[in-house]
Amino acid sequence: MPKHVRVGIIGCGKIAEMDHVPGFKLAKAARVVSLLDADLGRMDNLRKMFGLDAQMHTDWDSFVASGLDAVVVCTPNHLHVPQTVAALKAGLHVLCEKPMAANTVDATKAVEAARKTGKVLQINQTFRYWPMCQVMAKCVADGLIGQPIHVRSFRCHGSTPDVGWSPGAKWFVSKAAQGGLLLDLGVHMADLMEWVVGPVTDVAAKVDTLTPGIDVPDNVTALMRFADGASGSLTLSWTAACNENVFEVYGTEGTLRTTFSGENPIEISRPGVRGGKPIYPKVPKRVPNSQQAFIEAILGKAPSPTPGELGRNAVALCEAIAQAGDTGKFVKVKRFK
Repeated sequence: MPKHVRVGIIGCGKIAEMDHVPGFKLAKAARVVSLLDADLGRMDNLRKMFGLDAQMHTDWDSFVASGLDAVVVCTPNHLHVPQTVAALKAGLHVLCEKPMAANTVDATKAVEAARKTGKVLQINQTFRYWPMCQVMAKCVADGLIGQPIHVRSFRCHGSTPDVGWSPGAKWFVSKAAQGGLLLDLGVHMADLMEWVVGPVTDVAAKVDTLTPGIDVPDNVTALMRFADGASGSLTLSWTAACNENVFEVYGTEGTLRTTFSGENPIEISRPGVRGGKPIYPKVPKRVPNSQQAFIEAILGKAPSPTPGELGRNAVALCEAIAQAGDTGKFVKVKRFK
């Protein structure tokens, strides 16, 4: 291994700009040395924006042969699995954007390719790297609210991502590109709910498409049963006239609540403790991000916190929600070893 892990970015759109390139700037043992995109102008803009000394490629073969150790897959969802598997087979470590796949069959193809090649496969389940989410998970695990009884996640935006987040990126709302609300926002919240409370056994759901001209879900409401007896509700929307993100865990001894913002983003209420005054756990300003964790896993310093197996579980829960919406019945969530 050279002094720096040589990283290539596949897809130079919004997520590369907002997350991955800035993240690798903080990873001292990494260098972004190659870019791959069908749009030369988009690649050049990314390179200039961050002062990257990176080659630009429009074809796969020259990109893979450009002296890389690892790649980041930042393309539309339907390309994640084929590009991940191809990169692993080429002997490269892979950091893949979420969702790693649209279903568990395809997710398993990526997991098995990583196991066969012995390369790192990390999924960019970003909430696992948010300081406040790490603190929330620890507070619940430490029993600060007692045994969880119910978890509620409510995340709504007033527009589809091709309008708000990344204007013109129509693949977000395309079934052919494996877009849709569940695989965009749901895969985040599904992983967070299971991380904080535990595995979900089965789900029921109502899944709708309300936006004219699209063929993917834009509104989802799901009910969940957890293995430890807790229940959960997940509400997602791209059409509600609000931008709101609320996560609450109700326990036998108190309640944890966050809106993911503010000076004190986590509030814990425990009747009878501290005179009933809320507790505001301290949240560190920064923890190792996904890109730093990826490099450490490649260098053998620590296992990845979000390997392909974890990403597959998040996909499994979203898959069950989609099936429940289609059937109108409770659906068992697939589990993998």
